[in-house]
Amino acid sequence: MYQKTTFAIIVALCFLGAQASTAVEDGPTFTTGDTWAFGKEIDLMEEGSSEIDELENEITRELIDSDNATMLENYTGLRLDSFELDNQAVLGFFYTGEIIDDFDQMIHMQTEQSLYSHTVFGTKFTSMLPPAGQHEIALVVKCEGEYDEENEECGEDDEDATIKLIDNATGESIAMQAVNTELSGGMHYIAKVTQDTWWTEDTHELVKTQITVALGASGEITLRNVPNITFEGVPLLEALGSDPIFECEDGEEIDFDDVNDGYEDCWDGSDEPSDDDGDGSTDQIFECNNGDTFPLDYVNDNEWDCEDGEDEGEVTDSQLFNDCDENEEEKEARCYENVDVIYETAVLAMEAEASINLLFDFGDNPMNVMDLPLDENKYWEGELERLTLSGDIGGKIDISKPELSICPDLDCDQLPEMQELYSAITDVLQEMHDNETLSITVDRNGDGLPDVITEWNDLFPMYIPETWMDEVFQEIADAAFCDDEGSAEEGEECDERAEEEYEKLNLRIENNRFAFGPYNLHDVEDFEPLPYAFETGEKESIKSSDGTSYEGYQVFPTTHCSENNPDRDEDDCNNEDGDEEDDRDDEDDDGIIPGDSRSGHDGEDHDEEDHDEEDSVDPFYDSEIIWFHDAETGHPAYINMNMPNLRENGYSLEMAPISHSEAEDKVEQNADPENPDKTELIEFDSSETIDESTDELPGFGIVAVGASLLFVSRRFRK
Repeated sequence: MYQKTTFAIIVALCFLGAQASTAVEDGPTFTTGDTWAFGKEIDLMEEGSSEIDELENEITRELIDSDNATMLENYTGLRLDSFELDNQAVLGFFYTGEIIDDFDQMIHMQTEQSLYSHTVFGTKFTSMLPPAGQHEIALVVKCEGEYDEENEECGEDDEDATIKLIDNATGESIAMQAVNTELSGGMHYIAKVTQDTWWTEDTHELVKTQITVALGASGEITLRNVPNITFEGVPLLEALGSDPIFECEDGEEIDFDDVNDGYEDCWDGSDEPSDDDGDGSTDQIFECNNGDTFPLDYVNDNEWDCEDGEDEGEVTDSQLFNDCDENEEEKEARCYENVDVIYETAVLAMEAEASINLLFDFGDNPMNVMDLPLDENKYWEGELERLTLSGDIGGKIDISKPELSICPDLDCDQLPEMQELYSAITDVLQEMHDNETLSITVDRNGDGLPDVITEWNDLFPMYIPETWMDEVFQEIADAAFCDDEGSAEEGEECDERAEEEYEKLNLRIENNRFAFGPYNLHDVEDFEPLPYAFETGEKESIKSSDGTSYEGYQVFPTTHCSENNPDRDEDDCNNEDGDEEDDRDDEDDDGIIPGDSRSGHDGEDHDEEDHDEEDSVDPFYDSEIIWFHDAETGHPAYINMNMPNLRENGYSLEMAPISHSEAEDKVEQNADPENPDKTELIEFDSSETIDESTDELPGFGIVAVGASLLFVSRRFRK
């Protein structure tokens, strides 16, 4: 069991080592300071510049230069003066190598493979909006032409009715002020694999290797000065009325916009007109609120047939401006509302990092990872007779205390609800601590007692596994291994060595991290040497985008049954192949394949369908990394990542050699897993004081206000 698991780790190790190694047996001597590097950074915003330009033009056309925007300003004084977009998106991959030193007759090399992605969006709107506070406003609608007294509205042909929004206390237009509204955020992801390797100075074989895989991620979102407009405590959308829905004949509900659009959205198809009886007329009927009926094909045809426009999805249950005074003589109506204007803030951010360190020590029997000089279809092998493992794993999650305008002075710790939560967490931790069955404590000061939690920073950053004690490992051991024959599962013998080997692992907590080892795998009873083998493919050549030609070999982990093995035992390998086929047949006979969720009745067709669907959404499916090694030195010569599903026409990321200093600078700036937030957010000046004491979330701005005014005005003109 131990050897199979370890063998898989070793194969993976050797695969990394083959990429990172520059070991040679009869080649040149490498000296301290030798470096090499590859890398590429892609500006995703530059590649999508045409789409971004179109977005900016669309915002300008619709929200600044359009007739609707002009009409809204004339009615209310509300307007969007300007906007600013500052979006950034970069994707980078860099590979560096360096010979650190040659102490103790060993060559110390270090390689790093860094992948980072930084996406930041920043948007600033400068608008003319009312100041924060309560406002009693009046909507004044005055007919310039005929007034329909019977229906209490302007005449049908009166398109010049005057609509304005005024301060009811002063009778003047509402005083507006410039407000900067900020909507920004970002996502950052970093993956870095650092491999330190030590090679014998004379034979250039791998003595030990330390691998660190570090992951870091962060995300943030900032909303500042977002107008939250409520009408007597009712949010704007709620006051406008809910979005219209259509009820199908079977009771199902769909969006009203989906009716009569050429596609059946109702399960019974009742949202689309049809003539099932062949009488030449539509069978489905739409009924207005007043009882009038029309064929369903009158719905969503851009023409009002119902008097209130319900057939075109008009909302008729608005709560806005229902308190009206009408002056028929002056052909004027005034409708009143109490409006609360608050400018909201919400700042949310989090970071997370995790890493694993593994040290493989091969003792006095080092590995021949790279048998140089390389040649086509070359095969080499060996055995690991000694292997010592050690390592640690850990990480943390750091969620910043939110800044919300609903919190007193933007300090959410002051909320009674938060204080109650902290007190409850403290009590739970104390109870766990007092229960010796499983001791789990938050003990940042190291006094052996649970901390008293009174604020956000008492909880975060949360380390993994900071809250776990040594007793946890014993619980794992007790669950994994039996103490005597009676505790073993029926039909199984108790493995008396398991607990002994578990003790040798020396599992522990060090500096908020799980740690183990050093564990001598070769001291395990019945340990057998672990075989390994590598091979090269055919010699490959490629011409880069700048016209430079590169050639080399790819190195792969393999087995003794490789066709390139000159000592391949045909009988032995044929028997192994037959055993593998028999195993697969047995799995099929059982009807259950591990990891396969197919049911017995739909067979392979269903699985293939699921597979195709999965492939279609995975942009990295069928991706291939081409990694050439120089034949003489083993140095990487050329790297290319081919991702056929990343874009419509695929995407190829070419990485030709670059200067080591250039690569280091990019990695230092953009690929620190402990500090993933490397790209700065857009900086805006805030011209509006943030109001406090509201339970509403950020609401709507000038577009929503304009929609409400236009809706109300329809009472007086169609």
